[in-house]
Formats: sequence, C-alpha cells, structure tokens
Amino acid sequence: MTPRQLDCDPVPGAAPRVLHRDADLIAVDKPPGWLTHPDGVGARPSVVEWLDEPVGVHQRLDVDTSGVLLFSRSPAGAATLHRAFAERRAEKVYLAVVEGRPPGERGEATAPVDGRPARTGWRAMRRAGDVTLVEARPHTGRRHQIRIHLAGLGCPIRGDGRHGDPLDRRAYRALLHCAEVWIDGRRFTADPPPDFARARGLGWAAGRAGLAADPDTTCYRLIDGAADGHPGWTVDRYGEHLWIQQAAGAPTGPTPDARGAYVIRALKDRSRGRQPPPALAAGAPAPEWSTVFEHGTRYVVQLGGQLSTGLFLDQRPQRAWLAAHAGGMRVLNTFAHAGGFSVAAARAGAETVSVDLSKAWLERIPLQLAAAGLDPGRHDTIYGDVFDWIRRLAKRGERYDLVILDPPSTSVGTTKKRWSAARDYPELVRLALPLVAPGGRLWTATNHRKLTPPRFARAVVEGHRGALELERVCPPAVDFPCAGPPPVKTLVWRRPG
Repeated sequence: MTPRQLDCDPVPGAAPRVLHRDADLIAVDKPPGWLTHPDGVGARPSVVEWLDEPVGVHQRLDVDTSGVLLFSRSPAGAATLHRAFAERRAEKVYLAVVEGRPPGERGEATAPVDGRPARTGWRAMRRAGDVTLVEARPHTGRRHQIRIHLAGLGCPIRGDGRHGDPLDRRAYRALLHCAEVWIDGRRFTADPPPDFARARGLGWAAGRAGLAADPDTTCYRLIDGAADGHPGWTVDRYGEHLWIQQAAGAPTGPTPDARGAYVIRALKDRSRGRQPPPALAAGAPAPEWSTVFEHGTRYVVQLGGQLSTGLFLDQRPQRAWLAAHAGGMRVLNTFAHAGGFSVAAARAGAETVSVDLSKAWLERIPLQLAAAGLDPGRHDTIYGDVFDWIRRLAKRGERYDLVILDPPSTSVGTTKKRWSAARDYPELVRLALPLVAPGGRLWTATNHRKLTPPRFARAVVEGHRGALELERVCPPAVDFPCAGPPPVKTLVWRRPG
C-alpha cells in the first residue's frame, strides 16, 4: 500500500539561502520541500523562481533533499559547471540519517540503478539510538542513487517512503542533505538543517532550532519523553509558559526557562475523573486565555483547569497544510474538540462544520475563529454524538471536500457503548464514506498505540473496501521525534472522480 504523494511539503516560512555569489556562479542552500526549478505540474516553490534572475541549471536535488545547489550566471560559469558535472569532475558529499546500522564502518555500494552501473561510497559517522548518520559520496549520477543504495544495504533513509516503509515514515521527509560540492578546487558547503540534530548528537534544543527561530510559531514541543532521553517527561511551550506532563513513576526531567510552568502529574488510574488538572508549579500564572501562533495562524489556549490545552501540537504540520491548501473546500471536522483543524482550514478560506459531543469544547471554536480574525458566523458547530450526526448528514445528502476523522482512542457516546479505535475504526470509516464528495479527501488519524501504521492502514481499508486511494502519509512533526513507530498516525485518502 503506497501513497500517491511521497514528497514532503515546504516548511512554512522556510526559504533558500544564498551561500556564494559571483559573476559566474551562485550557490544556494535549498530547503526541503522546494523544487530545483518549476515542474509545470503543481504549485510547489522552486529555487529558480526564488532567485528571480536568469540562471543555468546544471545540478538538481530531489524535492525532499536539502543542501548545496549550484547555478551558472554567465557563459563562463555555464561552461565550468557543464564540464564539471558532465565529466564527473565535481565531487559531492551527502549526509543521510538511516534506519538501523549499516553493515560495517565504510564501503562502496555498486548495485546497478535502472539497469545502469552505479557506485556510491559510504561511511558510518555516528550511531544515535535507532538511527545512524552516514556520509555518502556518489561516483555516478543516477536518479535516487543514494536512496536506492542505502536501502539495498538494509538501512533505508529515515522518512524515505519510496525505498523504505511507505506507511511508517518517522520523519517528515527523507533525511538526505547535500553538505558539500567541490568544483575545480572550490568548496561550497551547507550545514544540515535542524532535523539532522538528533543524529549529529546535538540534542533536543538544536533539533527544534527552526521552530524557536520562527517568530510566527510560539507553540511547539521542547522535550518529547523517551525520544529525547527523558522517558515519561514531556514539555510543551505555549508562548511564555510551559505545559509539562509527567507520567506516573517517571523522574522529573529538565525544565527550560519560561515565565511560568504548569505540570500534570499523571496517575496510573486516570479513570472516573481521578486525574487532577494541571497545577502551576513555578513562576507566574498564565492569563485565562493565552494567545499562541502556529506558522502565523492565531489560536487561543487555556493552560490551567483542563487536561487539554485545546490545541494538540503533534498535528501542527497538518494544520499548516490546511492553512495553505484548504481554500474553497467544504470541510467536516468530526471529534472537533476546540476546532484546531477548523481554524486552520477557515484561514485558507474553507467553509467548515465542526461536530463534537462536548459543548464546552465546541464553545471555544467561535472564540478561536474570532481570535484568528475570522467570522464565526460563516462556520457551523454541531453539538452531539459524532456517530449519530454522521448518519444524519449522510441521510441529508451532505457532501464534503474533506472529512476529518480524529477520534479519541476510546470513548463512550450517548448510547453508553464504549468505542475503541483499535476495534471499531473500520465502522467509523464506513459511516463517514458517503460524506466524501467525488474527488474529495478523507483524513483518518489515531493516537492509539496498539494501531501501528500498517495495522491502522488495514483498518481504514477494511472500512472503505477499496473505495478510496491512499494519497499521503503524514509523518511526525520535527519536534516529535520517534523512538519507535509514530504515536500519532494520520493518513489522507482520496475518492476517485
């Protein structure tokens, strides 16, 4: 089961960076998600368009791949690059984060690529948990050569859905970076982006440097439990305050500097309302409503008094996609909670309908929309049992361009029957399927730990019975590194037609 879309989306706010410019050549550090030049198909940004000047293209990097790109600016520069690349005189050095461990410290992969001879020298540089940082030097220039050769060694690049596991990505893109290019004795270099930090041993702060430096993003995860070396200890930043969760029996972990910190100390038995809400543990209290931003979208959260702030940070990339692409859509957001998906889609110009069994959480959605500068009157909320309302909306003949299913792992609705994502997700998909318009999408998400990515995909297929095509696997956000399968699984399906 392979998704149709395998390449990553551009990170909001990320842009190329000029490394060197002279009369003949220009060197650029390409961010992931950008094309080298326009492809005439989609609306992805390209480095050539960003440069906004006539340049010659002699080298290309995949959409997912970051790093050094060279362009010519004159006939002399074009001749230099043409000779270097055509005659294999240019030397390129890539860094890759691979799953597991390569078979040895160094070697050369020589398997043919597309039936043609290919050679890639490789060296294992550093082991970091369940991944290894590898240096790769391609001696031939076949398409996807490094990806294919590393996968052939039994250690595919993390996040590579083409040559690794297409369902269990564990990174938002294939972690491949062109770190150096040598041309006629001249060296052009680009440091790896923050998503390489863990494999380079630089720690959690470096891995989230891009988020910390983004003035349009003020909420993200700072410490992600075992994945960051602190089992049972997670720390989220919401503006000037921290929201900390400590699992029962887990040691206290580091607490970054902040104006104030709220802590939830989880009990082993959280049933029947025994779990106390977060308490202010240090510093000044937050206001009743705190304003935070995600890639420029404004949200309001509440840090005290509830077991949820109203905004689940692990779905930040999906909200960013909605804010960029949902324009003109009619969106049904089920299990809407405080409406994070609805606000993001509304920002793009979508029409939204949000359904939830909690009236208290639904009442936050107009507040969220107003805070984001949007008209709440253009967006509907429906209070009631989601399963009941899905049936009602289908009977009415309602159709949506996007239906979002992000249920809790377990719940009890108005029928008092306990629902479990591990057991009952196929039924939910079957009920929602009639609401998806021809050509529309169904987003399926779960954080149930027993549903691994392959098992979750099979459960969704069991529900739609071949009526949908898998379009995209949404990998985890960069601030939620995976120590094993991703806890949150989000699959996007499209209805043909």
